[in-house]
Amino acid sequence: MNNRSWKWALISALMVLSVDACAGWGGYPHAKNVHTSQLVGTWRDRDCGTTLTLHADGSASVTGMPTEMALDHEVKHRLGGDGTWEIDEFGGEQQLDVVVGHVHTPFDLYRNEGRLLVGLIVGDPDDMNRCVLRRHSKTAADAPAAAVERT
Repeated sequence: MNNRSWKWALISALMVLSVDACAGWGGYPHAKNVHTSQLVGTWRDRDCGTTLTLHADGSASVTGMPTEMALDHEVKHRLGGDGTWEIDEFGGEQQLDVVVGHVHTPFDLYRNEGRLLVGLIVGDPDDMNRCVLRRHSKTAADAPAAAVERT
């Protein structure tokens, strides 16, 4: 296992343990047997100001993804740009891994009343800074091009 893989595995393990430690993380059960075709399209959380577009070829674009939030839930830094995505499994649960530039971001996959949800925890899970992205479109054709945002 190379250094990058080891670090990614450790980060993923800590995030899985942290999410599981939070009682119910919104009450959504983890999604099972998610296929890439179910994730292709555009996902949004208007409250977080985040749009994530996943293409069938494994490419992705994101705008407005919070990467750091203050204790008052104010976004201190956002990320945007083009990258890649894949479904990965860690600790027996599937997750969506998105890479933009040098930033690797794991998203949790949940179901609510049969609908797939993509969850992002920003920073310390105990702070309850989270985004829940819902499908906006099943195709990536109507998604805006990603722009890199810096603060």
